[in-house]
Amino acid sequence: MTMPDLPAPPTADIPTGTNNKVWDCTTTGVEMTEKQSRLPTPDNRQYLHIKVEYAMRFPRLSAEIRRDGKSYQMSLKQLMLSGLIRVDEIAHKYQWWYKAEVPFDMRTIPPRPFLSSTLLAEGPGRRHTTNPFPVPGKGIYRRPDIIIVKNKYDRWPGLAGPDAEGQMHVDNLERLVEVKFPGDDLKDEQHDEYMKIVGRNRKRMTILEIHDCRPEEQQWVDQVVNVTMKTWQTSGAKYWPLFLYPPIFTPRPPALPTPAKIEPWSYAGKTVADLSEGIVNNVAAGWNALSDEMQQTLSQVAGWLNDSGEWVYYQGSQVWQWVSGTGRRVASWTDEQLRTAWSAIQKATDITLEMLKQVDWVQVLADVAITVGVVLVAVGVGGLVVTLGIPEALLAAFLLIVRLAIAAWETLAAVLGAGAVGTLATQ
Repeated sequence: MTMPDLPAPPTADIPTGTNNKVWDCTTTGVEMTEKQSRLPTPDNRQYLHIKVEYAMRFPRLSAEIRRDGKSYQMSLKQLMLSGLIRVDEIAHKYQWWYKAEVPFDMRTIPPRPFLSSTLLAEGPGRRHTTNPFPVPGKGIYRRPDIIIVKNKYDRWPGLAGPDAEGQMHVDNLERLVEVKFPGDDLKDEQHDEYMKIVGRNRKRMTILEIHDCRPEEQQWVDQVVNVTMKTWQTSGAKYWPLFLYPPIFTPRPPALPTPAKIEPWSYAGKTVADLSEGIVNNVAAGWNALSDEMQQTLSQVAGWLNDSGEWVYYQGSQVWQWVSGTGRRVASWTDEQLRTAWSAIQKATDITLEMLKQVDWVQVLADVAITVGVVLVAVGVGGLVVTLGIPEALLAAFLLIVRLAIAAWETLAAVLGAGAVGTLATQ
């Protein structure tokens, strides 16, 4: 893959406003313009260009909640970019140069990153939180798109200073990067708060403006391309087919390519239904949006997703049982099984009960289980769609917990309450 040359030296202007101005393309690919300051190294540019080029191929879609007759828009470009970086973090146990959407506490000087609230036992060396809503209230935190760190073995992604427990950390923030895809805004207030995160040092913040300079026919092909494994194996290509294998930085390709695949709903339609709601009006639209491979995986552990019926709670025996309208048998779950799974899900994602309460839409975005042991899911929370890396063994439990949170919140909250950590604020 050929990378574009570095741009001319950045201007002193603050690049706020909307990235939709006429752009004088110099290539027929996806171009990145570095504003305010250059990225620290050419390797940084190459890594981010690979991610951005892949993310640019995905459209804006509507997340459809059929049971309520509502929907909201989501930008798959931003979602894909953050998700792919997060998978790299997971693959390297969060000892990685790039960190996606780290929340920073804007109440401190300098703003400090939120560390995991469920891994306190690991001390000051634990990872940053992966909960996009770490504290209640508006204007308390910001989530820059990307943080590049100085030392990848130091999980702290901020400037020098104490964490919430008072433990001191050395300066490990090399660069704050904000990515602006075509049509995205960078408001003055947002820019000012990001400058606080980098200690008002302009050289520590880079804005990447992305421009799609591909011919129209090539952009259209993104929506209909269907590259087969056989074609790739005989092509001699260096890189895996984009729609089969996202750019994840683990040793690859192995002897047999690992099936790290993006689900087809992400580029094959304009709307996608909630997976957890199952059958609505005799159609399992969320299920039907999945690939055959993912359907086969889920049918073994969560067949209720493609069945009509409901979950019924038997308080005396503390068991949740699927009552099928078709007579199919689906395994039941005990309260203890749900609590155990919930605790493990919290440790992997930092999700809280308050965040769970606001989830109204979920879909499987990418299966990277063989590569890094997780399934990347897209989750709708109060109209905002974010990504979570759910361990493969916990996917069925996670989807069930989301379903029960929507259908039987008070009962589920009482069952899981002992494991709750923190509260929610969306912004």
